[in-house]
This record gives sequence, C-alpha cells and structure tokens, in this order.
Amino acid sequence: MKKIVIAGGSGYIGSSFQKKFKDKYQIKILTRSPKNTYDINELEDCDIIINLAGETIFPNRWTKSRKAKLQQSRYFYSKELLEAAEKFNVSHYVQASAISYYPPSKTKIYSEDDVIKMSANFSSKLVHKWESSINFSTNKNYSLLRIGPVIGSKSNFVIPLFLQFNNFLGGNIGSGEQILSWIHIEDVIDSMEFIINRKIFGPVNLVSPNPVTNHEMSEMIARVLHRPNYLHLPEVFYKTLFGNASELLLEGQNVEPKKLLESGFNFKFSDFSKAFKDSI
Repeated sequence: MKKIVIAGGSGYIGSSFQKKFKDKYQIKILTRSPKNTYDINELEDCDIIINLAGETIFPNRWTKSRKAKLQQSRYFYSKELLEAAEKFNVSHYVQASAISYYPPSKTKIYSEDDVIKMSANFSSKLVHKWESSINFSTNKNYSLLRIGPVIGSKSNFVIPLFLQFNNFLGGNIGSGEQILSWIHIEDVIDSMEFIINRKIFGPVNLVSPNPVTNHEMSEMIARVLHRPNYLHLPEVFYKTLFGNASELLLEGQNVEPKKLLESGFNFKFSDFSKAFKDSI
C-alpha cells in the first residue's frame, strides 16, 4: 500500500481525497505545529507527497500583510516541503497551483503547452512565484495541479452562490462575460489519483472540458434553484467591496484540460448545471 502524505490535508480538497481513498492508500495528513511549521520527519517512507497548503485567497482584501501571508503559505512552505521530499527520496511530488497562472482572456484558450509570462495581477504573480518553488528541486518527478474554482457540496465557491440566488439576489458579476473554467470536487480528487497512477508530470490543468461565462453560470443556477437572475451589479461594486481581490471575480480564463483528456481521463461532471445541482 502506497504511503501518501498530504500537506494542507485538512482543507476541502485534501479531506475529500482522504475520505474517498483512505482504504486504498496509507494517507497521512501533515499538519502544522504551534510554531506554524511542518514536522518534515513525517515524510519518512513516503511514496507521494501532495502539497495543498495555502491560506485562503478570497474573499479577504489583499492588504500588504495579507499578501505576505498568501505568499508565505504557498511559496516558502513549498520550498520547505520540496527540500524534505528530496531528503526522504519521495518518488512523486504533487503541488497545487491555480489557473490564474494564465492571464485573463475572453478569446484565448490556454493549455499546458502555453508558456506564459507573469501578468500584472497579484493572483498571477502569486501563482508564478508559487510554481517557481519547483526550480529549487532536482527531482523532475513532480506534478503541478492548476486547479480551477471547485464546485461541490460545502465548497467555498458554491455556498455563497447558493445563498445569493436562494435569497433572490442572483445576477451577473460585472459584465458577465468573464469565463469560468470550473471543476467538480469528484473530478478533482479522481484526477489527482489518475495523475499519481499514470505518473503525469509537469503542469496539469484541473478544469472541466466545458467552461462557462459568468452570465451562463448565473442563468443555470437560477434555473436549478427556480430563482430570478436580475441583480446585475457593476464592476465598481465588487472593486469597492473587495479591492484588488475583485480580479478573481471580474476576470476569467478559458482553460482546457488537455493533458487529462489526452491521457484518457473521464470526467464525471462536464456540465455545469448538473455539477451545481449535485452540490446543493
């Protein structure tokens, strides 16, 4: 039985992975000590480490101190875990990332083949810095999971949308033209196991094959919940409320899961409406 250590395993993705695969793998959750560091000795005899650690990026405003925490919890912890993975000869290192690696666009479709320069957005700078931690490792058996917004029961993405529309406050965010490259939690954890077993290295886009615009998403949610979709608030509302963090709501990327599809992965949820309905 393979031993998998999950850093940040108490979060939504990590706990879902452990719940589903606890009888198939020896899974250890790597937790932080009171000094806010990991006990790297827990990686002894580990076959695979999955690094999901990272402070929640939204909805908190991105103050200077908040930005420092976001970077600390991603880049510096990843460097620490990579060093530990080398020390204990871990055969496969898997690290979370995000689709904000790709710059916002309404027309360009991004795949893992695209080599992207960092944009001026903080979310882009954060992810590029996060992924650069890999450069400090000589181990080439690594996978970078560029994860889109995750849909699922009790997910941080679904809960506010459900409350918003269920209370008759549903509507487009800004123009509604921004593209959402989403993924269901079941496909997240299944694709993680698929990547581990197939030894798919390098960046891998964890998104559904069928992205939607914000307007399309709003229409689908309204139909599922039998609620109106009319409260279309302008961009300035979200910029005032969330500051620079509003870029996560007002901008989007059209991302395709090229590597997963070419490797034969079958998505359980490729339709947003069905995925949302399964999540409420």
